[in-house]
Amino acid sequence: MAEKDKKSKILIVDDDPMNILILEEMLGDKYENRTASSEQEAIGICDKFKPDLILLDITMQNSNGYEICRKLKSHEKLKLTKIILISSKALLKDRLFGYEAGADDYLSKPFDREELLAKIRIFIRLKSVEEIDKVKDDLINIFSHETRTPLNGIIGFAKLLKDTADVTDDEKEYIDLILEGGLSLLSLSNKAILLSNLKKGTTELSISEIETDKLVDDALRHVPQSLRHKNITVENKAANNIALSVDVKLATTCVTYLLDNAHRFSPKESLITVTTEVDGKSGALNLSVTDSGPGIPKERIDTIFDEFGVQDVAHHGRGHGLSLAIVKHVMTLHDGDVIATNTVDSSGCAIALSFPQKHFKKM
Repeated sequence: MAEKDKKSKILIVDDDPMNILILEEMLGDKYENRTASSEQEAIGICDKFKPDLILLDITMQNSNGYEICRKLKSHEKLKLTKIILISSKALLKDRLFGYEAGADDYLSKPFDREELLAKIRIFIRLKSVEEIDKVKDDLINIFSHETRTPLNGIIGFAKLLKDTADVTDDEKEYIDLILEGGLSLLSLSNKAILLSNLKKGTTELSISEIETDKLVDDALRHVPQSLRHKNITVENKAANNIALSVDVKLATTCVTYLLDNAHRFSPKESLITVTTEVDGKSGALNLSVTDSGPGIPKERIDTIFDEFGVQDVAHHGRGHGLSLAIVKHVMTLHDGDVIATNTVDSSGCAIALSFPQKHFKKM
């Protein structure tokens, strides 16, 4: 069978032969089907069959359907497999029990054939999308981890070469290009790993206090040397009497990325301004970085914080579309937000980190 003709796999778990016949008739020959009448049989089949979707009756005589659902969802090979519970119970509490057990959807008997097939199509498509996303995340992680060691070697030896006494000016220029390229790739690797960890939801905040002006000063020290040739002036107007209670490392990373972004899009001999302001309506503290660049095109305002949010992947310039996505995730972890706006006279863009009241205090 050609790959494009490969059928999606469905496992029917039910101890009533009549119910199984009805479901098999509804599914027809569009899917590759298997059946099981108990928890042990279902798990045994899943090990080799690896279904895309499971239709699970929760009212079997000798089994607890909710418990079967819970065990199937905890199975390593079935993390992305979708489960639709089928039951004659139609109360809200029954549905909630199902969702708590890990079910993706719930159908009450009697159900319509077209509704069942529509749900199956949707959830199999969703599983396919999630599998693709997982492959992308795994590839990015593998690339990032595998490149860090050789990149550190390249950067380290390039620095040693640059400090060698008999290196000519032309050779130093070539070494600087090697260093810049290596550091850029290392930065991409680090960003990919950080974004992956943030997306997994496994990042725990380590909260401590830092004054806003110190946060900005610390971030400025992390702006790449390669961006400082523009002779851009940075005015740090962040108030020194406001203390943020945040994950200082992640918050510094966010401000660094905003400053890095502002340097990239601002012309030479221009100005970048950092300010803090308490919003009179929401009470949130906005720490803003305003550049002197061309501003954000209107069509990109809503997607500027998307992962790989570049206008043209094939021809985009420097910057990998990861920085602002990381900033968005970090601010979400702090129950805050990040907001991008163009200046009134369209002479630049302002990106603000918006922290809720619980994360700051005036000293």
